[in-house]
Amino acid sequence: MSTNFLYKSYPVLQETVPLVELGNWPTPLERLPEISSRPLLLVKRDDLSHPLYGGNKVRKLELILADVKRKGFREIVTAGGLGSHHVLAVAALGRELGLRTTGLFFCQPVNEHVRNNLLLEMEFGTEMHFVRDYPGMVLRYLRIYLARRFNPRRKTYLLLPGGSNALSTLGYIGAVLEMRLQLREQGLPDPAAIFVAAGTGGTAAGLLAGIALAGMDTLLHAVRVVHPSLLGRRKIVGLARRSLRLLARRGVNIGDAASRLDERLRLEEGYLGEGYGFATDTAQEAIRRFQEMAGITLEGCYTGKAAAACLDYCAVREGSSRPVVFVHTASSTHREIKLSAAERELPPDFRWCFTGSPCRRSCSLKGWNRPFCEIASRDNWRCL
Repeated sequence: MSTNFLYKSYPVLQETVPLVELGNWPTPLERLPEISSRPLLLVKRDDLSHPLYGGNKVRKLELILADVKRKGFREIVTAGGLGSHHVLAVAALGRELGLRTTGLFFCQPVNEHVRNNLLLEMEFGTEMHFVRDYPGMVLRYLRIYLARRFNPRRKTYLLLPGGSNALSTLGYIGAVLEMRLQLREQGLPDPAAIFVAAGTGGTAAGLLAGIALAGMDTLLHAVRVVHPSLLGRRKIVGLARRSLRLLARRGVNIGDAASRLDERLRLEEGYLGEGYGFATDTAQEAIRRFQEMAGITLEGCYTGKAAAACLDYCAVREGSSRPVVFVHTASSTHREIKLSAAERELPPDFRWCFTGSPCRRSCSLKGWNRPFCEIASRDNWRCL
């Protein structure tokens, strides 16, 4: 019997939607009264979802990698920022299934966390390409597709950044069903709010669809950590709606869940700061509080900013009787690599990340904020 709660709740999916078992389910739902007791704050520990590389990607990859294997592909090409957890998770978990990963990396502020992930990419055997920015990423996707389209030895599955599509989004519908059972086991009602970081929007869309499907009186607070042009309400709601329609086509009765999506979503706009990957004071304070008061490690790109929004919400609603859930989406099970001579083995295009100097290549991202690589140099690798 599958340990995935979506399949437990809807057994018909075991025959209609392929899945590979990767994660340790259910992940813990822990109380954090030392941080907030009224409202009671709980954290959904998806950072512990896999012993090699945890985080929110595991729920998505159980569905994506099953699709890759079903279609006979041997390699995945995907993309993300220099410190991308998505690319790293694809490489780490795909390797367990005998799949190769090619990663396309665009700029983000570089810190020790990012450099550690780059070295882990090498350890997991990722073929690494630095594409500078989003236009560069699109062009490289196209080049790889054309080069390998008719090469049977390199059948390639193209996966967009974050792996967010209707199929992978089903993973976080299952997470809501899992979470709701855990709340009932603890004698708690539906939470007033669930907080999660939102980059490509797939995790948020799955949570939103799950809330609507379960009929929960809960608001999803998706904390946007990317530029507004990359993520808005319509994208999250649209992806949630497509995932529900996919369930319906696979035999699940979704009722009127699709009509409740928009009213259940709150897109938090005020925690991005200067841009993707840039530090904010509120995120750093949230990281400090979670670490010192609960022993939980967050990071500054995604989870720190989502936690900051969650803490602000709890402070305003002090005394409320309904709980609040924070979904911890970053991996805390991956191994940290000691930064050393290992960076010499990186492809030349990535070595600037370890020298403290700008990459000195034209980049369209600097039209949105200060150039990432120049900030890294000027701030002397301050932890972002």
